Amino acid sequence: MATLNEIAYNIKELMSGGSETLEQNISTRQIKHWIHYHRAKIITDKLSSGEILDRRYIQPMFSELIELEDEHDLLGNTSTFVNSIEESQSFGWSNNDYNGTDYHEGSEFNTFSVTVTLPHTLNVGTYDGLTDIRLRKRIKQTDSTVGRWMGWNKLPIKSKDNAAFDWANKFNKTNKPYAIVYNNMKSQRDDSKGIKEMALEVAGLRYQTIENDSGKFYQYWVDVWGVLTDPTKAQKIYDYASSTSLYSPFDDSASHYPITEEDLPLLISRVAEIEMTLVMKTPEDLVEDNVDTTKINIGGEQRQ
Repeated sequence: MATLNEIAYNIKELMSGGSETLEQNISTRQIKHWIHYHRAKIITDKLSSGEILDRRYIQPMFSELIELEDEHDLLGNTSTFVNSIEESQSFGWSNNDYNGTDYHEGSEFNTFSVTVTLPHTLNVGTYDGLTDIRLRKRIKQTDSTVGRWMGWNKLPIKSKDNAAFDWANKFNKTNKPYAIVYNNMKSQRDDSKGIKEMALEVAGLRYQTIENDSGKFYQYWVDVWGVLTDPTKAQKIYDYASSTSLYSPFDDSASHYPITEEDLPLLISRVAEIEMTLVMKTPEDLVEDNVDTTKINIGGEQRQ
């Protein structure tokens, strides 16, 4: 597998044809943008033709422990305590009872939702480029002792409408956790400075293991994978301590760029041929900063 820098330098050499002057006029940063764009086009073309999504295009996006800090912040509850209300806000509908139960019984006050922020994904497949959203849980007691993690469960992704009206379907049990995806929405605590642009709400999480028993409650771990618009925004977890995940950032010179070996020649040729044609047709800007602009003809008049 090639790195992003290796692909970019290869394309730059092809576009310049060995000319140092032309090579200096081609921006490596712009080439990397073209690489991301044509990679996305290759993936969408393959899926449109009926091919399955290759696993080598999929990258890790998010992996963290989530829990509710205070039971007063459960959805539907009222309190002057707002320690974690920013985390538990819901953009959608979170009725997680079985069909046919009384909505006013109060059991919904034991459920909460958490909104996390992700990098943008390609609009491919059924779920907007999100290929895997996994959830596992464990029990934590008030004295901070914790149990073993249970196995992973794949979360279903619902539209906002499905989440709103599943309670009316007598064939569904809607008390299971699920996810809702939103583009161009951020959680209030997002401090990624533009790295993350898509909100994912994980809804239907249960707070207490037993209703009205404050001695034991659930902790959850959410793991998200998908096909990113910009692969350099992938977040690969290498360690975690307590509730903080430690990620290794994407390295243009060391990380494998997420493309198959079969599609790499196609990617290079498309960027070099299509974008090189555009570059060659663009007239060169002859005005330089060190030129004496006082003698440039403006409207036919000679300036002194």
